[in-house]
Amino acid sequence: MMEFNEYALKARFAPSLITIILPIMVFNHFYVSPEFASFVGEVTGVTIVSNLTISVICLYYLSELGRFFGKNIFEKYYYKEESYMPTTNFLMHADMTFSSEYKEKFGKKVHTDFGFTLPSVNDQRLNEIDARIRIVEVMALIRKKLSENRFLLQHNIEYGAIRNAIGGAVVGTIFCLLNLGFFTVLVPSKIATHISISLLLIYGVLIAASKAIMDFYGRNYAKVLFREFMGME
Repeated sequence: MMEFNEYALKARFAPSLITIILPIMVFNHFYVSPEFASFVGEVTGVTIVSNLTISVICLYYLSELGRFFGKNIFEKYYYKEESYMPTTNFLMHADMTFSSEYKEKFGKKVHTDFGFTLPSVNDQRLNEIDARIRIVEVMALIRKKLSENRFLLQHNIEYGAIRNAIGGAVVGTIFCLLNLGFFTVLVPSKIATHISISLLLIYGVLIAASKAIMDFYGRNYAKVLFREFMGME
């Protein structure tokens, strides 16, 4: 069961409210009948007041659905199981974000703290895939060591929120399309149709710009991670 901590509330539930719940609220507001609300009340064993929507009841599951799309489709596709995330790219010799001297000092601290040796320039040239996997393994240890760091947590929440919002936009798009069909053909409603189209456009932009958005927040997170790790005694 998911813990209701700061990360869960800000990076999982909040994005699902914006991207997944809104289309459901449109359907609920413009159509859901009293009979159906009564049925839900009997099933859940509670009294459903007029302003309580199905989306609230299913918030946990819908947030997990958005996270699934964000993490297992977008993130996995863009970053290849973390092998091409900014935290990994920054330590590749071809990346110019940090100087060679900084990377060398970073590698020495990694060896001191964990006993691991980061892949050299030659290692990266001979077997880039293995080099990236080794860096991913080290980064997992660094994240664990910095798990209580407030600065890193804030940037982790920001990245997680935008990733989950992008994943939720996929689900939201599906619901918007269903709403459009429903409120155009079965139960005509101009207001519901216009709202659904507006949400659909927003979600479309979010999905289309997903790589650039995730890169921006991912790079910010990576820079803070490097800075905080290097600043540890």
